[in-house]
Amino acid sequence: MARTKNFDREEKLIAAMELFWHKGYADTSIADLVDHLGINRFSLYNAYVDKETLYHECLDYYLTQISFPSLTELGKGDAGLEAIKVYLQRFALLQREQQCGCFMQNAILERAHSDDEVLNTGTMLYTELDTALGQAFKNAKQDGVISNNINVEQMSRFLVLQMQGIRVLGKARQYNFIDDAMVVLIAMLDALRITQ
Repeated sequence: MARTKNFDREEKLIAAMELFWHKGYADTSIADLVDHLGINRFSLYNAYVDKETLYHECLDYYLTQISFPSLTELGKGDAGLEAIKVYLQRFALLQREQQCGCFMQNAILERAHSDDEVLNTGTMLYTELDTALGQAFKNAKQDGVISNNINVEQMSRFLVLQMQGIRVLGKARQYNFIDDAMVVLIAMLDALRITQ
């Protein structure tokens, strides 16, 4: 008779994600996972195959349950320049809560050079972020809020770049740098407005 799992797979996946997020892939051992998840090695391997597969599943979970849902407001049909500003301000404030930085960014920095799945997952995140910001800039253009001369693709990618810097400074707890830079970033976005 086959043994049944007596644990919530998603709950353990979230716990594993949090451990990888705090320690990184290389510094998280199977023993750490067994201890943190409160399951034995057999159950761990039976449910998740191996450490790398579990790590990839954690990244996918982070992408679909945390990263993509955070883009909801930007993805609305009427999102424009104000939605971009609100999103960036919330993003900057979030850095005070996420002491370990962004799980995806941490994974990319640690593993993208040797793990194509991490690289591909990171690319999906940056593509979605770029698309959401780009659509909001397009909406702002169509609504006559910003000039038609603004290159939407360049602006959205500039903001993706800025956000990665904000993440790094947040991880380093340089909140004063973030606060001062956000003043400039918001002023720059306001300067895109067509003056009436």
